[in-house]
Amino acid sequence: MPNKLNLKNISQNSGCYLFYDKKNTLLYIGKAKNLKKRVSSYFQKTKKSPKTQSLVKKISRIETRITNSENEALILENNLIKEFRPKFNVLLRDDKNFLYLKITNEKFPKLEITRRLSRDGAFYIGPKTSAKKFRNTINFCQKIFQVRTCKCKFEDEKEKICITKNPEKRKIPCLDFHIKKCSGPCAENISEKKYLEEIQSMKKFLRGDTSDVLKNLNEKMFAFADEKNFEAAAKMRDLINSIKDSTKKQNVEFPDLIDRDFINFFRTKDSAYFVRIIFRNGKFLDQNEIMFSTPEHIEDAELLKNFVIQFYEKVDILPQEIFLPTVPQDLDFLLDFLENIKNKNIQSNKKNKVQIFCPKKGDKLRILEMAQKNAKNFCDKNFLEKISYEQNFANALPELQKILFLKNKLSRIECFDISHFGGNATVGSQVVFFDGKPKKSQYRRFHIKNLAPGQIDDFAAMQEVLERRIKYFDLENKKIKKNNNQSKNDSDKKLDKNDKIKKIPDLIVIDGGKGQLSAVLKIFETYKLSKKIFDPTKQIIALAKREEEIFLPKKSDPLIIEKNSSALKLLQRIRDEAHRFAISFNRSVREKKMQKSVLDEIDGIGPVTKKKLIKKFGSIGEIKKASNESLSEILNENQVENLRKIL
Repeated sequence: MPNKLNLKNISQNSGCYLFYDKKNTLLYIGKAKNLKKRVSSYFQKTKKSPKTQSLVKKISRIETRITNSENEALILENNLIKEFRPKFNVLLRDDKNFLYLKITNEKFPKLEITRRLSRDGAFYIGPKTSAKKFRNTINFCQKIFQVRTCKCKFEDEKEKICITKNPEKRKIPCLDFHIKKCSGPCAENISEKKYLEEIQSMKKFLRGDTSDVLKNLNEKMFAFADEKNFEAAAKMRDLINSIKDSTKKQNVEFPDLIDRDFINFFRTKDSAYFVRIIFRNGKFLDQNEIMFSTPEHIEDAELLKNFVIQFYEKVDILPQEIFLPTVPQDLDFLLDFLENIKNKNIQSNKKNKVQIFCPKKGDKLRILEMAQKNAKNFCDKNFLEKISYEQNFANALPELQKILFLKNKLSRIECFDISHFGGNATVGSQVVFFDGKPKKSQYRRFHIKNLAPGQIDDFAAMQEVLERRIKYFDLENKKIKKNNNQSKNDSDKKLDKNDKIKKIPDLIVIDGGKGQLSAVLKIFETYKLSKKIFDPTKQIIALAKREEEIFLPKKSDPLIIEKNSSALKLLQRIRDEAHRFAISFNRSVREKKMQKSVLDEIDGIGPVTKKKLIKKFGSIGEIKKASNESLSEILNENQVENLRKIL
């Protein structure tokens, strides 16, 4: 045992341990009731899995964090894993893609999609990973309940007046009202009482209780029939049938009306595919598919523990019962953790404690087995999509090379875009794709320096970005030649990975049309590059968004590629990535300016506290929306009071 690990000095208290390698990279985070006993067990001469052996060989330094209890250690472990995302821990892959349906906590609540589950008194449904399903749900709810989705705000309690950009049109309802997708509360077309009744009916419907909705639709259908409006009655009938079909009796239905979740998974070498089957009021409601990154050495019990901790923090309402295929690690502390989450969630039922079961027979076992089959299908679907995707883009590069009449094989493609906000915070982006795949370590961001604040000139901005990029062409070409000579003279010496990567693009894609392309070509004319290095007359194109037209140098007419072409899809993907990267940079620049000007004015809030606020809430807007309770997790009473004065 290496003395530098200092196992003798490790505390016997509860807490978390952090393993680092020689390069000071965090490898693994764990928690223990007795830190010394748990950490020492890794280095005892007992049989270990290959992955655990691999982990232990890499450990060069150990850190510990002491807590007051094992339960606190469990929470700290979860927070540290989410913050540092170590290689050897179980990690939720797609948490940023979780979506929630939100009914806001306002005088006239609205329906919207959000990615954040907040304690703001709103009503949430989720999470889901498909925005399309939620949009379909919103469209359905607009038709049936006519709830608003607009951004209108209401003034004081006495006047229900919509605040819009045109004050003279404040009482004119929006388009949704005219197409019968909103009851028009902003124009006083519905009473507050009636509107809130519709909201309550919608909440029940979204929770799986369709009785009130079906009763209401039946009444409308018969009313239309009495009025001899048979077309409208037929539409109501079809709507009733579609609801009945979607909520028809399942293979299993529980008469006790208990809320239950059934969770099972399917593992591959480095991933775990989970399926959560949701029953509410005894009836099947929904299904989630969630992917985790998980090392091979992680046992199923630890995997399940990590799933429950990382996933259920993001669930709108906790069920009364959770069914798992095996007992998770740290069961007692896990139940306390869930109870703590439930008590913080105002939507959850506080009466019944969350319980975890592992059924051995009957309907509950059958549902768990069905969840495992669905998890296997989820894994297979993901694998096939990945293979199909890779094959598609493998074909895209030679196809694109042929379409553009390029002699050399396409390897490195660079794409550039410009983003600004009314001429302010103008920035540029460069994304790089190698062999059809993004190489994010090669992405670059550009602050535009030659434009005055408020000046809008995309051509000049693109010229500045490309000029700064071209300056490195000769330098990179010399470096490549030097490395090639070095590798010939000294075949045993290994080159740095970045030196091996081709730095001069085979193709440059400009996000824009003919004007942007012409502006960029002028910059290349001032730099007499050897055509052996880069030929701008052949290796630069512009991709226009509107018609997906490709503009080539010295060609007056655009090149049109078939919409289903793999080459076009690759270009679109590269262009969209450059656009996303530019917009995210523009947004971060604007937020930093705003944060600097606003948060720095608040007495008692220093740089460290400011960083914590931004990390937790994401932006000034979200900080402003946050409840005092949420803010109190970071700020004291005086700081909250000072913040409210400014924001």
